[in-house]
Amino acid sequence: MRPTVKPMGSGWLASAAICPASASVDGRPQSDPMARTANRPKAGEDDSLPVDEVLGEEPDDVIERGSAVGEARLGRSTADILITAIIGGVEVSLGGLAAAVVIGALLGAAPRAGLYAALVLAGVVFPIGFVFVILGRSELFTENFLIPVVAVVKGDGRAVDLLRLWAVSWVGNMFGCVAMAAMLSVPEAIGAPIIAGYTAYADYKLNLPLLAVFVSAVLAGLIMTVLTWLVLAVRNVLGKILVIWAAGFVVFAANTSHTVVGAALIFVGFQHTSHSWLEVAAWMGITTAGNLVGGVGLVTIFRLAQTSEKARTSRAP
Repeated sequence: MRPTVKPMGSGWLASAAICPASASVDGRPQSDPMARTANRPKAGEDDSLPVDEVLGEEPDDVIERGSAVGEARLGRSTADILITAIIGGVEVSLGGLAAAVVIGALLGAAPRAGLYAALVLAGVVFPIGFVFVILGRSELFTENFLIPVVAVVKGDGRAVDLLRLWAVSWVGNMFGCVAMAAMLSVPEAIGAPIIAGYTAYADYKLNLPLLAVFVSAVLAGLIMTVLTWLVLAVRNVLGKILVIWAAGFVVFAANTSHTVVGAALIFVGFQHTSHSWLEVAAWMGITTAGNLVGGVGLVTIFRLAQTSEKARTSRAP
């Protein structure tokens, strides 16, 4: 019988970071999906030897935990998903604000440095938003390309609930970003150099060819789903934070097109460009599709295939 998991948005990530799974050591109940495979001995392994926190993990262990958590996430109410997703949009927008501060400051002080130099420096501070989302137990649309999909594939969840989770979390994230954009757009609420940072980012993004936007979004979805996998696999709190920061840096510094990250900055910056809401909506639609393709198509499917093949070969005589 599958254990009961308390559905708390992204809270499973935060709790895992605070309390590494080791039921036999810290008293964590074995029914916890994050703990039940933590100390499982591997075939041919001496049970008396310690298991490496990273290399001791097998893909099927990660998939098993992911499925258990995914089942709980799919069972949450629509209101629960929506509320935590709105908060997630607000928190990603705080990361976007930090990034806009750096972009505006650098472009103002050294215009010849260019946008990409500014993005590299801004990428150091932007992951604050992802840390807020994960440790704050919020919901991010692109977090849901692995864990709930695994639950559905393994028969522990329904496809209709997966579609509901994707739709509601996306709407909630967008609402949170719009609310933050409305506050940040109030005259003199933030400094002109910061607005200049938002504007430079939005103008560049909305001028890209649509194919480039889609491919860039595929890359962003891939990165975010790799992040989800690693947060499941890595059991040390510092390791989890480093993984979150690394993924956030690559997403932002490489200027990939993450639909929620883009919304957090474009909703503020486009108002000071010649671009329209229609162009913004088209950008959001293309990046949403690309994120899904990158996350589900290039990471989740191959991870499921990996564990399936491993299970098949382990059964072979």
